[in-house]
Amino acid sequence: MGIVANRIRARLAVLELTPRAASLLANRQPFAVRDILSGKNANPKADLILDLARALVCSSDYLLGLSEQPGPARRGLGIDPRLLGALQRIPASAQPTVRRMLEGVAERSRHDFEADVPGGPRRKRKKNDS
Repeated sequence: MGIVANRIRARLAVLELTPRAASLLANRQPFAVRDILSGKNANPKADLILDLARALVCSSDYLLGLSEQPGPARRGLGIDPRLLGALQRIPASAQPTVRRMLEGVAERSRHDFEADVPGGPRRKRKKNDS
């Protein structure tokens, strides 16, 4: 098995994706990744490598074996790749709902953090508090 197939297999495991899901995320035919993994397409073209790198949240250099590190998450966000993989699998119809949920969690976390910072928002005292 070639380096490209090994690297793709490693990213599939990290992102918890199937070959079919990765192919579709790369806007390719459902069998594109399967063909690389099986050796049927032992030398994928550059445009396929670039599309797969985007879908597998890694650099094309990593897939080609030119780098040992997968590379940063998109735009260097430092997000766990498994989370990105899970987010990529959310159907378009459910994305607005999931986005609102995530924004709510993020907003709550931000307020919890500010409450712990000196000079941050203070909790109002109840009448029974002294």
